[in-house]
This record gives sequence, structure tokens and C-alpha cells, in this order.
Amino acid sequence: MTMEHPVNRRWSRRQRDWAVVLWISFLSAATGAFVMFGLVDPLDVLGVWIDRLDIGVRLAYGLVFLFIFLVCLLASALTMFMIRTGPRRGHVRGSGARSKPEIRDPAADNPDLEGEDWQ
Repeated sequence: MTMEHPVNRRWSRRQRDWAVVLWISFLSAATGAFVMFGLVDPLDVLGVWIDRLDIGVRLAYGLVFLFIFLVCLLASALTMFMIRTGPRRGHVRGSGARSKPEIRDPAADNPDLEGEDWQ
């Protein structure tokens, strides 16, 4: 009897989706932090809050990276959700589309409206 090791199995679709979301979020946050700290010196930003909060440069880098990572994670997860819950393949060709609604005279449902012009 052979036991399959958990690493040797394929990931489910959901696991692959979340792995892609996390990886894309990490790369986007790294790029965003790189660009942000290329334009803004964290010591200048810390000078504003240095009296109230005693945080160092490394903590500032980490907090900004965490914030950018969470924003990117939210955007990537929302994108994955919209892709996975979107219309099916046949929707473009018209199969699965809803039928056109029936247009009726409002006076048929409400007797108080008889004799009024609705056109």
C-alpha cells in the first residue's frame, strides 16, 4: 500500500487562484514600495510623526509595504472573484441570455389608470 504525500498532488482550482492572487499582490506591492520610496524619503515622512510615534525607518518601510500589499491583495481578489463569477462562455453568442421582457399596458393592472394616454 503506497501513501501519497500531500505535496505530490495537484492543487485545486481555488488553491491555484489564491496562490496567483497572493503572488501578484506581492509583486505589485514590491513594485509600488520600490517606486514610492524612490520618490519619497521615509525619513522626511517620519519627521512629521516622529514626535508622536517612535518608529524607525525599517518599521516605516514595513508598514508602507504592508498597506500597499493589502490594497493589491484586495484588488487581485476582487478581480479573481469577478472572473470566476462572470457570465459563462455561451453568453457572448446569446445562448443563456434572458428573454426580452413583455411590455404591457399599465391600465391592465391598475383600473385607476384607464383612459389616460401613456404614449
